[in-house]
Amino acid sequence: MDDNLLFEQNPWWRSPVLIQNDQKIRELDAAVVRWEPRMMKHFILDQDLVYTLRGPRQVGKTTLIKEIIRSRILKEDADPFSIFYFSADMIDSRDQLLDAIESYERLADRFGRGGRRSIFIDEITNVKGWENAVKYLSDTGRCRNRTYILTGSHSIDLKYSIERLPGRRGEGSGAVLNKTLVPMKFSEYIGTVDKKLAKGLSGILDMKREKRISMVQDLSRGHIEKTLEKVGLLYSDELEKWLDTYLVTGGIPGPINHMISKGRIPDDVYGIYVRALIGDLARWGAQERIAKQVLRSIISKMTNKVSMNTIAKENEIGSHNTVMKYLDDLENSFVLNTFYQMDMAKGNVRGRSDKKYYLSDPFIYHALRGWAFGKHDHFGSSMELLAQSESRSSLIEMVVSNHLIRFAYSLSPSDIFSHHEKVMFWRKKGYDNEVDFIVRTDDDILPMEVKFRNVIQSSDLKGLYNFGRGIIISKKEMRTEKEYSCIPAKVFLLLI
Repeated sequence: MDDNLLFEQNPWWRSPVLIQNDQKIRELDAAVVRWEPRMMKHFILDQDLVYTLRGPRQVGKTTLIKEIIRSRILKEDADPFSIFYFSADMIDSRDQLLDAIESYERLADRFGRGGRRSIFIDEITNVKGWENAVKYLSDTGRCRNRTYILTGSHSIDLKYSIERLPGRRGEGSGAVLNKTLVPMKFSEYIGTVDKKLAKGLSGILDMKREKRISMVQDLSRGHIEKTLEKVGLLYSDELEKWLDTYLVTGGIPGPINHMISKGRIPDDVYGIYVRALIGDLARWGAQERIAKQVLRSIISKMTNKVSMNTIAKENEIGSHNTVMKYLDDLENSFVLNTFYQMDMAKGNVRGRSDKKYYLSDPFIYHALRGWAFGKHDHFGSSMELLAQSESRSSLIEMVVSNHLIRFAYSLSPSDIFSHHEKVMFWRKKGYDNEVDFIVRTDDDILPMEVKFRNVIQSSDLKGLYNFGRGIIISKKEMRTEKEYSCIPAKVFLLLI
């Protein structure tokens, strides 16, 4: 590996203050809105661990690890050669990856002070067989006194590849080693874009996980705590304004900064995301034409259950197995989330039943909708869409679906978490009787229905009556009726 390339990617080896000139760091410091993910504090860099950091394109994985590097480099008496950053975008083989790491080790041995080292490999999923390189390093003792953080944008590659490294990652440490950086939730968004409002909402935003869970469980039994009622009364207009903006930008830092500073998101920002996704899918053998067809069907049917056979037939795709592969690729690329129907008798999913698909974030939705349907003005198209009450309601349901996955993870965080059997929907066979979401805890189920409209009627509880309790997520109404709670989306999303 060319030493000049290593110095180019790690300029602080020449002088620690040069980390301030890194492009990602400059963009972060210049941002009107600066997001500091809580995850940054949850990497343990003083143990022999191999972390993976997954997440969609443009969400800020590279910026996060560059900020971790800066925080360590600028510490008093820091050894710049104790930290190595390498972008795997520039290589394609495990031998090149090994060469880069071994070249770094030689330089660190020569110029560094010894001691613990932190190694950051960005977009490692670009390298075929990268896990064999890590296995080799571990088996030859070169993971001792080292912490690795490996990032990637394709979930399935990181997941399956890392499974080939049992006992080589520091699994007994108790640390969660498989981390996912996803777009910020609505509560994080408020805390990032409006510090004054966040201070007023600190009673909810700073609430411990156990308390949040308890309040959601109370809601499912017809009890609304005073804290939520107060928020609904005092901050309704401000929350509604920011929810409107969140439905355009989602929780991705780049679009948020453009929207806050300029009042709109340029077309090229949408294009960067779409091109990156197309490139990722192509590396996994997917055709752009079929991916676009599948997305058109999913977007047009979002909030409704749909079969793979239906998608195949309406797009003249040869087989439902082809559709299934593309849906899997899109889910593993953090584009969409799949929700299964719950089998009440067995307490788990109906694997063969039709499923629901929701895109994972509002900005991702608008970017891919514009691409799939040939829109030339992505931002203008998104604003037109949000002016339609039915489309707006669908986007709210999409946002709730994603937040419930985060909530389910908070119930049982682990390296092997999957939302598929934690968040489901329910439908009574032979009847027009459905519940949008069922969140399953260790010993309970929490039924929830999204009805984003001004007035909630008793008929809107029809599906929940099958459970004798539940939560209606509304547009404005906040009230209880027996064992049922009605709470505005803008308040509920803060809580989860």
